[in-house]
Amino acid sequence: MENLYLILFIIGLVYAVLTVFVGDIFNIHFDLGGGQLPFISPTTIAAFVTVFGGIGYYLSEKTGLSGALIGGIAIVIAILVAGLMFFLVVVPLLNAEKTAAYSAHEMIGRTAEVITIIKDDSKGEIIYEQGGSRLSAPAKSINGLSIRQGEAVTIMDVTSGTFIVQKL
Repeated sequence: MENLYLILFIIGLVYAVLTVFVGDIFNIHFDLGGGQLPFISPTTIAAFVTVFGGIGYYLSEKTGLSGALIGGIAIVIAILVAGLMFFLVVVPLLNAEKTAAYSAHEMIGRTAEVITIIKDDSKGEIIYEQGGSRLSAPAKSINGLSIRQGEAVTIMDVTSGTFIVQKL
């Protein structure tokens, strides 16, 4: 059983080192029955595996406790640490992600300014404010008419990431 604990601990450490150097390459979302289960995230799973393996190995080496008791203690501590990781790391990151992710469709009906001329049926570029930030995006005229740089437009629709605009 000591070998299993050690292997789990090493896997958790390797995952942590990889994440530090190459980013969150295992950033996946678990969907079950249409709903997300954010508590089953790579971060919480890695925390659980690492702590379970580390505590299990440490207790196996340093104490004379039975295997079942060591396993129980390791599971309880691993669940507590994974829970702390979820509430102190995952939840704040999910909340920040939700507030920062604005939909382009929310911009329909708002005004923007043309920064690159929209000629006839070709694309130009607009600049608009969303969530306190100034953003730019490709745009086309709704009726195929040219719109000069600096003119104000109303965003009428969004198609494949391109705003469909009409001159004010």
